[in-house]
Amino acid sequence: MPHTYICFVWHMHQPFYKDLATGEYQLPWTRMHALKDYFGMVKILEDFPDIRQTFNLVPSMLVQIEDYAKDHAQDPFLRAALKPAEQLSPAEQDFILKYFFQAHPGRMIYRYPRYGELYDRHRGANGNPERARRAFSPQDFRDLQILSQLAWFDEEFQEHDPEVRALIDKGRDFDPADQSLMGRKQTEICAKILPIYREFAKKGQIELS
Repeated sequence: MPHTYICFVWHMHQPFYKDLATGEYQLPWTRMHALKDYFGMVKILEDFPDIRQTFNLVPSMLVQIEDYAKDHAQDPFLRAALKPAEQLSPAEQDFILKYFFQAHPGRMIYRYPRYGELYDRHRGANGNPERARRAFSPQDFRDLQILSQLAWFDEEFQEHDPEVRALIDKGRDFDPADQSLMGRKQTEICAKILPIYREFAKKGQIELS
């Protein structure tokens, strides 16, 4: 029987979220998907050396990844995740409670028991911001700040990066040093993305467009 040849083409696109007037990114999705998807989609090909793939990398996405990789990018979600929990204003607490559960409950939230616990507590407030805020201590907020980011980390880093693995194994009762580490690891991950695409393109396992 004749062979069927399949071409895998991945279209990698993100809108340009940066406000050129303020220099700040309005939404975090380039960063979040950089943590969760972009590195691992190439890294996994090490286990399948006979597989070839094509990646279409949109310039607006590349520019943003480079910004985060150089630690030049800031967005309100990252700023809220890194601020000391004891210093959060009520408005910042409301922001965190509104947005930091934006993850798939089954695959991302309940995978981490503490994250699931906080998610259930927030749901118990029935959409009342003040009631939800009163239900969370500074420690609860810091755990949410960290776990809401770790849930987006690529499996490659969750399983094989010792520092990321240590945070996951700790699971709760995080301290400010853990919070700082979580921020630093995000920058490190973003800095690994474009080099791995260059590496695999150079050895001919992927094509870039």
